[in-house]
Amino acid sequence: MNKAGICLFLIIFLFSACATAPKTTEIEKPEKVETPAVKKKAYVPTKEEKESLKIFTEILELINSTSDRRSVLPQVEKLYTKIIREYPDAPLVHESYWKLITIYVQDYSPPAYEKAEPLYNEFVEKYPGSVFKGFISETLGRSYYKNAEWDKLLKLCAPVFRDYVEKGKKTKASLIFMYSEANYNLGNFREAEKGYRIVAEKFPALNEGAKSRLMLEKIGKEIN
Repeated sequence: MNKAGICLFLIIFLFSACATAPKTTEIEKPEKVETPAVKKKAYVPTKEEKESLKIFTEILELINSTSDRRSVLPQVEKLYTKIIREYPDAPLVHESYWKLITIYVQDYSPPAYEKAEPLYNEFVEKYPGSVFKGFISETLGRSYYKNAEWDKLLKLCAPVFRDYVEKGKKTKASLIFMYSEANYNLGNFREAEKGYRIVAEKFPALNEGAKSRLMLEKIGKEIN
């Protein structure tokens, strides 16, 4: 083959090589795996919850069945006590303590503190973190306040006041106010002043706040 032929061959070879497109390797895409939707299981009440609710409903029906509340109180007391004793882990047990203590201090005349106080102490020991603790303390405290049981009221409210001052633990304004009222009526004016000042400053819009401001003025005149 002469030189001209060799050159022609090389030119044709180069053009054919350039014209051929390189093959691309296709990457297989992974198949989408669909995650099955997780179905939320419906809450199934425990046996204690079912039984306590049944008794609680019975109590409400019993109370609504008559205009003479006192006539059904013995039965109501027994039913609340049954919830407390037989279903201690049911959520309704907390409210049952509150309702039963309310009966002892509001429906009995004079208030049955000999029944209410042991029940209150038992509740606080068993359920110290219960949201009902404040309601029960307030119910018992208001009864002490109404009946001028100042020593009992001070004993009830002193731990609440101490926890509020030392630990910043939230509480009801009424309990701090009643702490001051107990101290005032027992002659502890300086200690009463501390509580009144807290209520007046922290809860100015409440009725207890207004009363506390008046008591601060009164103490100021009495001390000076």
